[in-house]
Amino acid sequence: MCGISGFNFENKPLLKKMCDLITHRGPDDVGYYTDSGISIGMKRLSIIDLHTGHQPQYNENEDIWVIFNGEIYNFMELKNQLENLGHNFYTKSDTEVIIHAYEEWGEDCVKKFRGAFAFCIYDSRKKILFLARDHMGLKPLYYYFDGEKFIFGSEIKCILCHGIKRIIDKEAFNLFISLGYVPNNLTLFKGIFKVPSSSYLIFNLKQKQLKIKPYWNINFDVNRDKSVEQLAMELRNLIEESVKLRLISDVPLGAFLSGGIDSSSIVGIMSKFMDEPVKTFSIGFEEGAPVNETKHARYVAEYYNTDHTETIVKSTSYELLPDLIWHLDDLISDAAIIPVYLMAKYAKEKMTVALTGDGADEVFAGYSVYYRNQGSNFLTHIPKTYINNIMRFYKYIPIHKLRMVLSYLNESKTLEDRYIRTILYMPDVEKPMVVPFETENVKSMIINTFVNNLDMINQFTNWDLKYQLPNLYNMKTDKMTMAASLEARIPYLDIKIVEWASKIPSDLKLSGDIEKYILRLAMKDILPRKILKRKKMGFTVPVNLWFKTGFKEVSGEILEKIEKRKNLIKSKYIKMLKRNQFKKEYRNRVWNLIMFELWYETFIENDGLKPISFF
Repeated sequence: MCGISGFNFENKPLLKKMCDLITHRGPDDVGYYTDSGISIGMKRLSIIDLHTGHQPQYNENEDIWVIFNGEIYNFMELKNQLENLGHNFYTKSDTEVIIHAYEEWGEDCVKKFRGAFAFCIYDSRKKILFLARDHMGLKPLYYYFDGEKFIFGSEIKCILCHGIKRIIDKEAFNLFISLGYVPNNLTLFKGIFKVPSSSYLIFNLKQKQLKIKPYWNINFDVNRDKSVEQLAMELRNLIEESVKLRLISDVPLGAFLSGGIDSSSIVGIMSKFMDEPVKTFSIGFEEGAPVNETKHARYVAEYYNTDHTETIVKSTSYELLPDLIWHLDDLISDAAIIPVYLMAKYAKEKMTVALTGDGADEVFAGYSVYYRNQGSNFLTHIPKTYINNIMRFYKYIPIHKLRMVLSYLNESKTLEDRYIRTILYMPDVEKPMVVPFETENVKSMIINTFVNNLDMINQFTNWDLKYQLPNLYNMKTDKMTMAASLEARIPYLDIKIVEWASKIPSDLKLSGDIEKYILRLAMKDILPRKILKRKKMGFTVPVNLWFKTGFKEVSGEILEKIEKRKNLIKSKYIKMLKRNQFKKEYRNRVWNLIMFELWYETFIENDGLKPISFF
C-alpha cells in the first residue's frame, strides 16, 4: 500500500512536504512528477515487484503518468489481455496495468479492476487528472477545490499543509455525533471532501472544472434458480479464489485471527494454499473485559498449526489516542481503533501483509440486529399514537434518563426504527438539547437511502455495504494498519463475492437466527465444528472498564475542555454528561465527544501536521 498526493500547480518542495506527512503509508520508496500546472507524488510500501515498481509510472510515450495506492489483484490477467492488444510493459507491477487499461478503455478501466485502490492518472494529452476509488471504499481519497486550487491526497493532513482555512462543517458534525463517523462525501472540514467509493473524479486542468461519476452500484437482483448446495459450492470457490489472489506478495504475509467464523475461514483456506505455517495474530484485553476471544483464536491456531502470536491490550492503551487520532484526520470514534492498531503494530514485526475476516458480516447479514429484530417485540404492542403523544412533550421533561427511555420507545416502533436505533449514537429528538444550531434529521437521511422493493435484510445490508463499510469499518482498518506500515487485505470484499451475495435469497444469509448461513455451509468441511457453530460475539472494546481505571480522571478533564466549544455543543449538555459519564448508558455519547475534542485540538487549535501531546 502507499500514500498519494498532488495538486494543479508546480511546486516540488510543497509536494515533498505533503508526501512526508504520510511516510507511514509508504516508508520504502518515494517518487515525484512535476510539470507545468501539475505536481503528483507518492510514498510506497513495497509489496509486489520490489525492484521495478517505483512510482510515478508512465506509458510508452511518457504522456500518461500514474500514482497508485492499493493492489489490483487481477493484474496478471489484465496484463496478458493488454499485451495481446499491443501494449508494452516495462515493469512487473500491478501499477503499470492501470496506465495501459486507461489507454485502452478510458474511464471504464475502473470497471475492470478487482482490488483495493485509490489512484490518480495525469493525462498530459487531454490535460486532465483522473482520480478513482475502489468499489468498496477500501482505500481513502480526499480532495479540496476552491475554484482555483485543486488538491488531493490519501489523507486530509496532506491537504492541510497548503494552509487551508479550517472551519468545522456543521452538517458533518451533526452526522458525526449521530453516527460516530461522517458518511457520504463530507468530512468535518468545510470544503474538504471524500471521493466516494465506487466513483471517479475528473479534473480539467485548463478549465479548472471537476466532475464526479459513480461507476458501480450493488444490484440486489435475487435469483432462486440454484439449489442451496450449488450456491454453497459457488461461494466456497469464490472465497478460495479471492484468498489465493491475495496471497500474491513479494514480502512476508499472514492473517489477523479472532477465532470467529470469518477470520477462521480465511486462515483455514490460507493453510490449504501455503507451504509453510500461516502467521496469525490475535488481540485480547486485560482481565475484567466483557469479551475476550483469545481462547477461540488459540484453538483455531492449534487446529491449523499456525505460527501464532497474541497481544494483550492494557487499560493504559488509551494513551495512544492522540497519535491515533492524528492518523484519523477523517475522524471515526470507534474505540476498536486501539486494538486494531496494536495488532498491526506487533504483526509488522513478522509480516508486511495481513489478510483479515472483515466484511463478512456486511455481505452475509452477520449482525445480531438483523435476527433480533425478527419476530415479536413487546415494544411493538405499545400503540404508536400513545408514544407519539408523549413525544410531543419530550423537550419539557427535566430528567434526561427518562427522556432516553422515551426515545428508546419511540425508536422501537418498527423494524426500521429498531435497526436505525442500533447504528445511532444519539437520536435526532435529542439534538436540540445538544447543539446550538439547526440540524438535519439523520434518521430521515438514512431512510431516504433505502431502496424500493428490497426486503429488510437486503435493505440493512445495502446500508452497511454502502455507508458503514466505506466510511467507518474500512477506514478503521486502513488507517490503523497503515499507521503501522502494514497492508491489510480483505478477501470477503472482493467485488465478485459482493456481487454474488447480492443475488442470493436473504434467507440464505439469515436463516431464522443463524446468521451468515450460506457462509457456514460453504465452510463446513474447512472449519472445526466448534467454530462453525459459534454465534457472533462482536469485537467489544472494554471502554467501561477504562472509565473505571486510569481513563477516569482524564475523561473528566477532556469534558471540561469540550464545554468551551459553545458554538458546537451546549454547555448544559456537557454538564449533564459529566455527572453521568461513568454510567453505561452514557458511554457512547461521552466517548464520541472525547474523540472529537482530541481531534479538535489536533486539527483546529493546532496545525494538524503532528500529533498533540495530551497524556
